[in-house]
Amino acid sequence: MRHDRSPQFRRQTVLAVLAMLGIASTALAAEPDVSFVAAPDGVPLCVAETGNPHGPPLVFIHGYSQTYAVFTRQFNSELARDYRLLALDMRGHGCSGKPWSEAAYAGARPWADDIAAVLAAKAVKRPLLVGWSAGGYWIVDYIREYGTDGIAGIVLAGSHGGLMSAAIDPTLPEKSKAMRAAIQDYPATIAAALALGEQFVPRMSAAPLPEDITRIMYAATFMLPAYARRAMAMRSMDNADLGSRLQLPVLIIVGDQDRVVTAEQMRRLAGELPNARFSLYANAGHATFAEQPVRFNQELAEFAVRVAPGQQP
Repeated sequence: MRHDRSPQFRRQTVLAVLAMLGIASTALAAEPDVSFVAAPDGVPLCVAETGNPHGPPLVFIHGYSQTYAVFTRQFNSELARDYRLLALDMRGHGCSGKPWSEAAYAGARPWADDIAAVLAAKAVKRPLLVGWSAGGYWIVDYIREYGTDGIAGIVLAGSHGGLMSAAIDPTLPEKSKAMRAAIQDYPATIAAALALGEQFVPRMSAAPLPEDITRIMYAATFMLPAYARRAMAMRSMDNADLGSRLQLPVLIIVGDQDRVVTAEQMRRLAGELPNARFSLYANAGHATFAEQPVRFNQELAEFAVRVAPGQQP
């Protein structure tokens, strides 16, 4: 399902999204093409696309309470010369639909279907899926429901995707329980949400992020409704059972000052997965793609070449 019937409509859509995110259109060097795809349950999914339409596809999945717009340093980089770049707002997030029913957020299937619907509607073949934070979990949801045959590889940035076993982190069950409780208690009042939002963005990086990225993150975190947050907190995020069966190439990227996952945990996870590479970013936090975009983009391009058909991963 597409609603972008004309270039003028697409431009107006982009400007509207930018206005919601609190940034001027000049903040982006090139405006992506923004359209909407229907998930199987009818939720409209916001999809941004730019780059080389004939290049290998890279599909970016944002983190919890965030949006496709955080990937501006990837969309407006040399990656756009050689690769087809797509990013979507997952259900409940950004400019995508925000269903009221708890069932719309329950389990792996809705999240897997979101990604599958976009890949099908955009005719994306063998993409490299790039997941930041919660985006890694949603990619693993896709793998659980659809398998790995249709994708070239995955990149987990600041994310273990639920693949980490209790052997790596024995406190994982307690941490997951505490996180779910915190999400369930997320306040519905504006004043309380603003106070929590002030704490969220600084935790994403080792040093202050660029102003445009900061504003995007602040705006996006308030676009995820409290009822959607609470529904999301009900599901299990444990995917450790898939780890030993995940044969496709995986690149794990983590900052040495990440406050969400630790470098040592991610290094051990890479060692447990059958076909994983590990990359540590010094002086970086949770948002490596925005903190050190030049290195991130270069590693992404190099990994995309390795997992291309006919290449040795």
